[in-house]
Amino acid sequence: MKVTIPKRIPPMEDIGDGVFKIVLPQPFYAPNNIYLYEGNDGLTLIDSGYIESIPMLQASLKTKGFSLNDIRHIIYTHNHLDHISSALVLKSYAKNVTYYGYRAMADGVGNYLESMLLFEEATEDLFHKAFGDKEELDRILTESRKGWRQFFSKFGETKKGDPVLRIDVAIDHNDSLELGGRLFRFLYTPGHNLYHITPVDPATGVYFSGDLIIANLTAIYSEMDGNLGDYYFTLSKLLEEPIKRMLPAHGSEIEDPKKTITLVKKTLSILEKGVLRRLREGESDLKVLMEAAIGKKVHNGGHLPTALGLVYSIIQKLVLEGQIRIEKRENGYEVFHIVE
Repeated sequence: MKVTIPKRIPPMEDIGDGVFKIVLPQPFYAPNNIYLYEGNDGLTLIDSGYIESIPMLQASLKTKGFSLNDIRHIIYTHNHLDHISSALVLKSYAKNVTYYGYRAMADGVGNYLESMLLFEEATEDLFHKAFGDKEELDRILTESRKGWRQFFSKFGETKKGDPVLRIDVAIDHNDSLELGGRLFRFLYTPGHNLYHITPVDPATGVYFSGDLIIANLTAIYSEMDGNLGDYYFTLSKLLEEPIKRMLPAHGSEIEDPKKTITLVKKTLSILEKGVLRRLREGESDLKVLMEAAIGKKVHNGGHLPTALGLVYSIIQKLVLEGQIRIEKRENGYEVFHIVE
């Protein structure tokens, strides 16, 4: 993959407290926010984006007189491909970077392409659970596979890439590190993802929340690597933190972090009650429950797996509590019933 200057250059915007922000478009889902600090030894980044976004990152840095070689530290909030896949190629262009991530992620991911094949398989399992109509299922699977092939082909275009995910410094919960003259504290914040961490700038009260909260909503990939119980715990612990600013990986800054966290917890409770109410009316499947909770428009774009994963995480919780049961049918399709 050749790193070239794109037609449209995303600005490197000063958003206060010493933080810069670059919004990198990507071919799926929402654009990714990359946050940066200028330190005494170069640049520190929070995430680095999708593999195909490297030219845009390069061009944006250049608008402020920087290059990829000025990057000294990259902190990864988690290992989803829109946040970290650029690392597979970026290390060939940015020669002096140290990569930071949660210890279990550093130990557990290994060959990133192989881990994404497992992620693709889990996504397809979720589609099989949701869609009982074979024609509709085949259409969804074809579209999904097209997107995954695009990702794998982008890695295949470069001879400089290395499929093994490199993490130089493993981070544990509540670790503190000085990077570029600035102290960072790290929180282990699972729920959205098994390996999710939240970097914190204690001097300013800025929390880089990754994918924990996006536009007052949450994303939990229950069938892949998320967990609703962990997510509730993480939100409760965040409410105890001295948060002044919350900067998410997608969308605008969270204006009132504590209020938003409380709202997200309340929204999850409302969704859970909605699932139970719908099932008291009769059996239902994941597709119908998802549409009732989130809407049919979610079928358009890259949000479908996220929406299905969120609702399925609620279903799993209710199954564990003995409130509903799962009836497994042909081809992995599932129907849910209330337990009387």
